[in-house]
Amino acid sequence: MKRLFLPLLALLVTGCGTLNTAPTAGQLLDAPTTLNVAGNPVKADAFPTIKRDTFNVKVKLSTTKPTLPGLKVTNVYVLTNDGVWIADNTTSKTWKCAANCTIAQARGAANGVQSGAGVQVILGLQDAQGHQYLLRDAQAQVK
Repeated sequence: MKRLFLPLLALLVTGCGTLNTAPTAGQLLDAPTTLNVAGNPVKADAFPTIKRDTFNVKVKLSTTKPTLPGLKVTNVYVLTNDGVWIADNTTSKTWKCAANCTIAQARGAANGVQSGAGVQVILGLQDAQGHQYLLRDAQAQVK
């Protein structure tokens, strides 16, 4: 009976989906460059930099409307020539740059990221109701 239990348990766990919830590179590239949240078109501008062996990504969320809807940056992903870089630490606290924009920052080891490289920065966002979104910067260059 014990011999049947482990294979059955493995089948049940496999049927539940993967334990890794990180998006694939294809899902990240499919993220829009403008997101409509409560009638507000939201865009992202990313400013990635490398200092020594640390990769920093500063992002600015902005809208053309008078106020930015309450969005929290939960994850930062960067598509490089070597694959997907995922931030070790994403600030949950954002800084207001005006009523219609906010700034967040992420950092981590600069594994596979090179200065001067063109990259795609994708943000994982969450609204006040807990809905999850992906938003992509059009193009960024690592400085």
